[in-house]
Amino acid sequence: MRYFGDFLHHLSSLKRSIKNQQGFTLIELLISVVLLVITVNLVIPMGDIVEDFRLNQFHQRVLSSVTLAKSEAIKRSERVSLCQSADGVTCHSGTNWTAGWVIFVNPNNNFTIDAGEEVLKIYPPTSGLVNITWSNGQVLTFTSRGRPENNGSFSVCPIASANPVPLRGVDVSAMGR
Repeated sequence: MRYFGDFLHHLSSLKRSIKNQQGFTLIELLISVVLLVITVNLVIPMGDIVEDFRLNQFHQRVLSSVTLAKSEAIKRSERVSLCQSADGVTCHSGTNWTAGWVIFVNPNNNFTIDAGEEVLKIYPPTSGLVNITWSNGQVLTFTSRGRPENNGSFSVCPIASANPVPLRGVDVSAMGR
């Protein structure tokens, strides 16, 4: 009988502990699932937002360098050129400006940075994040009146993107815009 009494006592304490246990209700489970779905939907587009921000950043860098070169050419009444340059000292050939570029005063119009020619600004490389290309030769030069000597356009596009992100461009026309 003693064992039976112990068994009943153990059974009643087990019943109380089961009664005190609480789990997730259906409402709590649904709210958790909804919060998880909302969080996932916010995180996934962040990659697209970052990619778009990166393209805009480099597009603005190209646009500001063209604007600076044009305004300096007018202000100084001299030719000012932009060229691809990885070291900020010499112009390099090619149309891909991802390695960086330089703006310099170019009075003799020889498409190279000579001794005594002032370097106005050096732009660093894009760190492999985007491609920047110039469509017309390797140098863009503005005359003393702010007109480009050669028309063309800069294109800024992502190197590798899971989603098709539209590229950005800066057109340089004979009107100097």
